[in-house]
Formats: sequence, structure tokens, C-alpha cells
Amino acid sequence: MHLLVVSATCNTEEMLESVWVGARRNSADDPAGYRWGPGMELRRTAADVLLGEQDRDIERHYPMWLNRTRVPVPEAGADCVALERVYHDRPVYVDLACSLERPFVCEREAQNQIRVSKLDVVRCSAGLYHVYNGMMNWHQAAAYCLLHNMSLADIATMRCLKKLGRSMLKTRPSIENAWLGARGTLGHWYWVDTGVSIFQAPAFTDAQSGQWPPMRDRSEVKQSGCLQLDRHSANPPVFLEARCERKMQFICFKGAPALKTTPAPPSDDIYNYVLIKQLMYWQHAYENCQRLNGTLASVDNNDVLIQLLLLMGENKDQPIGHIWISGRLNMTKDATENINYVWYNPANGKRIYDSLQNEISYGLYVPPWLDEEFSMDNSCLNLDRQDHLNGLVYGLPCDTPQYSICMIEKTTKGVPVESATDSF
Repeated sequence: MHLLVVSATCNTEEMLESVWVGARRNSADDPAGYRWGPGMELRRTAADVLLGEQDRDIERHYPMWLNRTRVPVPEAGADCVALERVYHDRPVYVDLACSLERPFVCEREAQNQIRVSKLDVVRCSAGLYHVYNGMMNWHQAAAYCLLHNMSLADIATMRCLKKLGRSMLKTRPSIENAWLGARGTLGHWYWVDTGVSIFQAPAFTDAQSGQWPPMRDRSEVKQSGCLQLDRHSANPPVFLEARCERKMQFICFKGAPALKTTPAPPSDDIYNYVLIKQLMYWQHAYENCQRLNGTLASVDNNDVLIQLLLLMGENKDQPIGHIWISGRLNMTKDATENINYVWYNPANGKRIYDSLQNEISYGLYVPPWLDEEFSMDNSCLNLDRQDHLNGLVYGLPCDTPQYSICMIEKTTKGVPVESATDSF
């Protein structure tokens, strides 16, 4: 199946590099590791990790994971699994932060289309509850809500509980049971979109002490299953556990737009790295970073290279393939009219070495260069991201419009990140 998914990403009109699939773990300390579901492990051992660019074992080994050894793990963790292409059309799994926004792939058994109709919309709790008539299991209902830019409903107040109960009664057909957005595993029942236990009283609930959650029988809660709102056995309705495979109606919720928060920029011990998502010529990108009290990113060592590739490949939105970095080409002639080309960093005047002989003879860092002859027609330095965390540097015409990354020293007070990314 993973080969089919990668083939599809290669042949879409907009080339996709990675897509979410349905495996994850709870945290780095999760003893069960990555899994598709209860008892459905997605194995990841040392033998399952891609060794390098020349490792062709990928064609006969499953599962194969991208090698993230010695790569910094983001603060949010890397607990969700995506499928990514290497060598253009070879599939590997990669662990990413669950908060990243990526395309995703759904699957379902071949069957007749389930007819779904909206019965009512209930306004409550700063959002809208959409009550649907369509017999689905919990997973199908959750997917339906997601594909319509909603989520299976959370309920945090007795007021909303009662309003939904009245709606379920008065719709035609009347509804006795409807799926909500909570699940239980090994006795831990939680709201899926927040991870918060359903037994934890919401911050602004109107429930009386000891009234939350409104379970039918809190003394005998089942260990596992999915949560439904049940109007059949009580008025007002109650939360009731059920097998996730049961078919019933469901309720989706769409909340009011939340205030956007700006995450801290990626950083190491010395620099913050700010991705400028605006197309600029090289000189404009260079000067823009100076206005931010920083410099255009320079690849001085492998650790910085990895930081730049991570920001390009694991930023919140779509991965980025090319950026400007700090490097210009200088041409000189000697007494015999021989032409010499030298790359240098205009931010500090230092030479950027381009020969493996420099690295072998003097222990100098040499970036991963494209094998080509230098030309003043391509005199500004570009960094490409190849296969997620493999970099490639080469010259481009300086009037090529593309994104850039600024490096801002932590001891320097720079322009706020939201201004840096949105205003320039």
C-alpha cells in the first residue's frame, strides 16, 4: 500500500514530498512504540533505518525509516508518522512533530457510499454543533468531521449537553445515540482533539460538584471503547461507552477561530533561525536579514546545515526546497591570465571552501557542493534540500526570486518573529 501512496504523490499535479499516515506513538517514552492501532505495531529497529543515500536495501525491506540519527528532535516531539519519498519514488517512514501541517491519506474498505444528511445545527460554547444522520462507526464519523473542517464533538457544559439532547429529540428522525469525540484505552478516557481526560472538569463548566462527567454509571466504566451521547436511557442525555465498530449517528463541532500564537523560532545555542517566506532576489534577502539585526544564513558547519534543512523540511506549513544563503562568487586573474573562482561569505569576509582537498588537507568544513564549473552568471549561493535532510549548495543567478533564512544571534535583540516572517 505504501508504494501506491508514494506513486500517487509523484503523479499529482502538485508534487507532494510527505503525507501523514495513521501511525503514531504517545511520546518518546511510550513502551508500545509507533503503532497503527491497539496491537498493530509499526516496527522501528536499527535494521529498519535507511543508512544513507547509497543504501538500496530500501527496495526489498519493510518497514524502512528515514535516518534521523544525530538530528535534533523538536521540542514538541516527533511522535506522528509521515510517508516520504526518497530517490524520487521510494517510500520511507519519517517521524515528525504532530503539529506540522501536511497533506494526509485516508483509506476505507470498498463499499457503497454512506448517505449522510445534516439534521440540525446547535449554537453553543462559542461554536456550532452539527447533528448528522448517517450510520457510521466512530472512525468513519471522525474522518467525516475532519474532511469537513470540523471534529467529533467535545462537550464541556451541562447547558450544551441539554441543548443537544433537545435537538436529538426534535429532529426527524429522532436520534437516541450519537458519537462524540472521545475514546478510552486501558481505562484512560480522553477527548481526542485535546488529549484531556473526560473526567477532568472543564475550566468553565456549569456542572455542579460531583456532576462531571455526566456518565450513566461512573462506578463501572468500561476499560476501552468510544464515547457516545445517549438520550435513550436518561434525560438530560448522558455519556455512555460503546464499541467503536457500532454504527450510529454523530455530532461534529466547529469552534470559533482561536487567537493565533506564534511559536518560538527554531534555534541552537547561538542563533535563532527565521524562515522568510517571501520571494526575494539575493541582495534583497541579504539586506532584509540585516534589517532584522541578523545575517543571511551561512553554512559554516554540518550542525548549521542540519538546522537549516530541518527548518526547510519540518516547518509548520509545506516543505521548502530552495533558499538563499550567504555566499557570493569572486573571479580573479593571475599574471598568466588564469581565471580563479573563490566563494566567500560577505557577512564576515571568510572564504567558503569548495574542494574536498581543503577538507582532507586542512580539516576545513566543505559544504555539499553540486559538481559543476563555476560561472559569474551563477554568482549567488543557494541551498537545496534533497530527500528531507540531504543538502546541496550551488550558484544561481542573483535575480532568482526565492525564500531565505536569517540567522539572529540570541544576544542580539531582533525584530519580532511575526514581523520578520509576515512583513518583509
